[in-house]
Amino acid sequence: MRVNFFTATVVAGLVAILGLTQQANAQGVAPGAPAARPAAAPAAAASGTNVAVIDVAHIFKNHTRFNGMMMDIKKDIEDFEAIVRNEQKKFNAMREELVQFKPSSIEYKQKEEELARVQADLQVKVGIKRKEFLEQEAAVYYRVYREVEQAVGVFAQRNRIGLVLRYNGDDIKQEDRASVLQGVNRAVVYQMNLDITEFVLQMLNANAPAAPAPGPSPGPQGSISRPNPVGPQVPRTR
Repeated sequence: MRVNFFTATVVAGLVAILGLTQQANAQGVAPGAPAARPAAAPAAAASGTNVAVIDVAHIFKNHTRFNGMMMDIKKDIEDFEAIVRNEQKKFNAMREELVQFKPSSIEYKQKEEELARVQADLQVKVGIKRKEFLEQEAAVYYRVYREVEQAVGVFAQRNRIGLVLRYNGDDIKQEDRASVLQGVNRAVVYQMNLDITEFVLQMLNANAPAAPAPGPSPGPQGSISRPNPVGPQVPRTR
């Protein structure tokens, strides 16, 4: 029996949400806040609308509290994985006991039924925990993204910015087809001195505890560079 569960992460869709909140930000309304009295219209800019860009994936990758909460979820997954491995060992030991009985004997059939029950119970337990981990991760992403949204709104209002666009600051890797396709489909083709990512990140991390020293890189999905962040995974067990 193979048991596999993981957490899914979705950062690409965040730009749609961010775009929906900019009208409220431009009117001086905090994201998610109830409707209030119309604010006084700001003085008109010299020409056009002030625009900025932000790398949301980079924000999540370097958000201290977000990474701390994701590490907590990862530890919970690892603890549960240990429990699953232990249950799997018991299951394998029970299966080996079948050789002591003849396939046509009552004892064999009883042991076979017991194995089926153990296997089904373990599958249900894994399915329930997988759902819990997905819900926990979604809650973390939601909470942190709302903070990002609010920080962007505050920064934009302070600096008279009327529009903030999502963009990706990573370099396109010619040898990586996925990277090339992502680059070709970027919404922002060019920007100069419009990136507010680090300013917003400093606001978000201002009161956060110091992040622990990074350990060895766990591979492409856990890279400390700037791809879209992914959730913790549990390797398959036999």
